[in-house]
Amino acid sequence: MSIGNAGSSGRNTPRAWMQRLLLALLWLLVLPAAWAAPGTRHYTVSGWTMEDGLPHPLVHVVAQDREGFLWAGTWEGAVRFNGRNFSLFDRQNVRGMELAGVYSILPEADGGVLFGTARNGIVRYYQGAWQRVGGEATRTLAVSVLRRGSDGALWFASGRRLMRLDGLGLHDAGSLAGLPAGEVLALVEDQNGALLVAGEAGLYRIAHGRAQRWGADWVAPGAATALLADGRGGWLAAHDGGVRWRHADGRVERIDVGRRVSAMVLDEQGVLWMNLSDGQLLRRDADGSQWPMGIPGTVNKALLLDREGLVWVGSSDGLYRVADGQASGLTRRDGLGSDYVRTVLQDDAGAYWIGHADGLSRWSQGRMQTIRLGEGAGAHDTSVLSLARHQGLLWVGTYDLGVLQLDLQGRVLQRLRLGSGTQPVVRALLPEPDGSLWIGGNHGLVHWRDGRAHPYLGGAGQPDLVVQALYRDPNGPLWIGTNNGMAMLDAGGRLRRWEPEHDVPAQYFFDFLRDGRGDLWIASDRGLLRMRDGRFTVYDHARGLPRDKLFRIIDDGVGSLWLSSNTGVFRVARRELDEIDAGTRTQLAVHVLDRSDGMPGSQSNGASQPAGWLTREGRLLFPTSAGLAVIEPRAVVTGRVGAPPVAFERIIVDGQAQPLRPLLTLQPRANRLAIGYAGMSFRALDKLRYRYRLHGYDQDWVGATAGDEAVYTRLPPGDYQLEVQAMAMPVDWARSDRIGSAHMRIEVVPALWQRPWVRMLLALGVAVVVALLGWWRTASLRRRQRRLNRIIAERTEELSEKNRQLEVAGYRLQHLATHDGLTGLPNRRAGDAQLVGTVAQARAEARPLSVALIDIDHFKQINDRHGHAAGDAVLQAVGAALAEFVAEWGLFAARFGGEEFLVCMEELPLAEGATRMRELLERIRALPVTTEEGAELHCTFSAGVAELVPGQTPHALLALADDRLLQAKQQGRNRIVAG
Repeated sequence: MSIGNAGSSGRNTPRAWMQRLLLALLWLLVLPAAWAAPGTRHYTVSGWTMEDGLPHPLVHVVAQDREGFLWAGTWEGAVRFNGRNFSLFDRQNVRGMELAGVYSILPEADGGVLFGTARNGIVRYYQGAWQRVGGEATRTLAVSVLRRGSDGALWFASGRRLMRLDGLGLHDAGSLAGLPAGEVLALVEDQNGALLVAGEAGLYRIAHGRAQRWGADWVAPGAATALLADGRGGWLAAHDGGVRWRHADGRVERIDVGRRVSAMVLDEQGVLWMNLSDGQLLRRDADGSQWPMGIPGTVNKALLLDREGLVWVGSSDGLYRVADGQASGLTRRDGLGSDYVRTVLQDDAGAYWIGHADGLSRWSQGRMQTIRLGEGAGAHDTSVLSLARHQGLLWVGTYDLGVLQLDLQGRVLQRLRLGSGTQPVVRALLPEPDGSLWIGGNHGLVHWRDGRAHPYLGGAGQPDLVVQALYRDPNGPLWIGTNNGMAMLDAGGRLRRWEPEHDVPAQYFFDFLRDGRGDLWIASDRGLLRMRDGRFTVYDHARGLPRDKLFRIIDDGVGSLWLSSNTGVFRVARRELDEIDAGTRTQLAVHVLDRSDGMPGSQSNGASQPAGWLTREGRLLFPTSAGLAVIEPRAVVTGRVGAPPVAFERIIVDGQAQPLRPLLTLQPRANRLAIGYAGMSFRALDKLRYRYRLHGYDQDWVGATAGDEAVYTRLPPGDYQLEVQAMAMPVDWARSDRIGSAHMRIEVVPALWQRPWVRMLLALGVAVVVALLGWWRTASLRRRQRRLNRIIAERTEELSEKNRQLEVAGYRLQHLATHDGLTGLPNRRAGDAQLVGTVAQARAEARPLSVALIDIDHFKQINDRHGHAAGDAVLQAVGAALAEFVAEWGLFAARFGGEEFLVCMEELPLAEGATRMRELLERIRALPVTTEEGAELHCTFSAGVAELVPGQTPHALLALADDRLLQAKQQGRNRIVAG
């Protein structure tokens, strides 16, 4: 599945390139105006291709059935889509049906679905069963359009004929009614039950067996390519140059697009969507403006407006959904230097300053400007991780260029260097009214004043302390967030620290916010914290937050807090937080915004400041890994998705598929029952949550989160009812108006021995036998029982002891086989296996992967000068530091032999991987190693970093990293080479 903003590109054909050029020119003209209008609607295009389960890239038709499933027709059969996966129906799995070349789909009122094919007539699907429609008379017909009349007759187009199938058989109804010859393109029934026919011959109405020209006073002459009722008593008719719209009051509106309109739908906002003959989807807003949507590939007649107001379109590249999102974004397509955005703020002139992996960009009045930060011609730009504004100027914190001061035109006014060596990573900046500047980052915290840096936290005594948040409390103190606790500097210069887990229930601290009631809100890796009167309250996943790690807190001023995370942006009502504290609520109803709502990416970025901004226009800006997310809080509607319909998709009993029926009967030998279900909300693809309950068996609801199957084993005989409920986030199961449900009766037939009368007979017989034998068996059994108890106890103790010994030995052997005895890290065997698995997973999920080979510099000299014991101590110290570093960042490390180590960095591109290695190098440089003689050693390492590219094997990737390691050594060691 692919998701992007409307206007994404399609195939690399000459016509497609021309379309892209025209689209780019159009966007340059309209984008500033769109951004200037607070109420502008934004659209997101999501796509599904063969990689997602489509059997063929060309989608001929798309429709939605009574239960809410989407159906699409392709050359290789029909597919049913539930929002998560496709179910394919073709000639291979539909026995006796040549289901291929599906040109038309007609959902019916009883839940069945009709399919018209290119060469094999019409087939019908109903409750899991398939049958041919029309018998031999329709078996070889090509069917392109289907329509069921109110009298039950089936109308369809076959070639250049209009056919009718009813209780009397198959008729060439077009010829009988006097319809002029020509291809039939659309069939619609009017309010009187007459059939309206659009085609090459124009627009006709068939009533009482006669065809008459219809709409000649307002329909354009020539072919009528599509016909649509507007739902208000009016009609829209498409033709080769556009659309004519006759309103209910008799007005005729001309909509000229200059191309043939092959299909059209009209949504509730009055937006007209049109598939054009040049392969584009065109959106015409209610104000008359026209917008090409940039659907990849070439669109055809496949166009649908579903029940949630979403537009679905088929093209030569797949199936696409157009949704009006509650968010939008700025990305590289808008001129942004990099999609990996770290920080953002708005200046006094209204411009957005966006720090990202490739530097700094400025967005103003619909134009993006690249700000150059390097010194001299050809100087490199660097990642910008922090921004701050003060008195009309801008402070910029960078990855390796220190701190820069810019004017609002982007000119560098001064450069602050923290020491003479490599500049530290600057993650947070806080200007003071007196002109001084607090600077936080990997170096800790310094206060820049009078041209000098005065350290407060970190430094030589605390080399691993990273300051990533600075907040000046309105009450006066300076709050400091780090990777290992938090601190406060009061007005008198006294510093107080809160140690993680001991003083405060978190370790990483990313943001602070003091509210008007005096509460301090804190974004941490353990959730949202509220500090009141020195005590902390935690709101985490147990209270309804989708994720615990939070990066930014913004108060929108109208009662909600907005929290950024790795899985989207959360809106939490302040009232609900108070209700949690008061004990009147147990769960937060969290509204989640993510990529499906129009954000360029779901992963927000943190550990940089500010990691979000509330603009003076009321917009929210959040940095993400795929661009800058822009949210209009006023457009975000809670409960936008109503009660989602729930449908059962499959019934599997002991591995065998069963028909989908309201009553399921299980025979006595049935062991495992699995019932698949799906919630039908395509607007909330990743936000549906489920629970189910088998009434008569389950004591309470079973929370299924995002599952799709209810499983039971060995159900006892009886009558049950399975109920499945679904709700779109925010989840509040007390809101019955937002819960969709489905029910299924299940009857488990008892076995013969389970029937009451059989059980009574058996019980009576057993009682008689027991009574006869019991008197002489009692004494014997007691003696035997005592003997057996003693033997069992002895044997049990022996077996338990042996099992304990075997378990201990097994654990030791397993650890020795896969870990290095000196450093405790995984060994070469484990490292090779991890590399192969990680490369395979990165390929399958199309995610970045970087690896590094590390070699301790001059290790042989350490052994020669200080002995092998000192060398072992160095290896142990480096191994321990490496283990701590990879655990902190979620990486993998192994000792690869001698003084060489391997690091695998999943989901990190080359630049970020090199960054991680530089951070590790800084730690190793500062790492003291004391020998047995009391000497203190320091060491460095050289490393080569490589990123996996398509088609590359694990061996080739490792070889590339090894080559770069060699380059690092040749360049003087104590460095990272990544390209």
